[in-house]
Amino acid sequence: MENKFIIVILDDWEGLYYKNELISEGHEIRRNELVGLLKEHRVWDVDFEYLNQEGQNIVQAYASMFNTYEEAKPYLEEGGYV
Repeated sequence: MENKFIIVILDDWEGLYYKNELISEGHEIRRNELVGLLKEHRVWDVDFEYLNQEGQNIVQAYASMFNTYEEAKPYLEEGGYV
């Protein structure tokens, strides 16, 4: 996995992944939190992905994002990059 952050989005919930691990989640990854994490981890690239309906159902049932990006990958929408 490249040295970048991946933000996975589900309606009003977001999960921030770095090196496959979920490092933050909430209704919104705030700009000041994101900038602080970018500096802390020396990351200068961010991708945005969206969960498909099946992934959304799983996250809503567990009330938490997937623990790793690898777990989330099968449930990402095609062409979800912004």
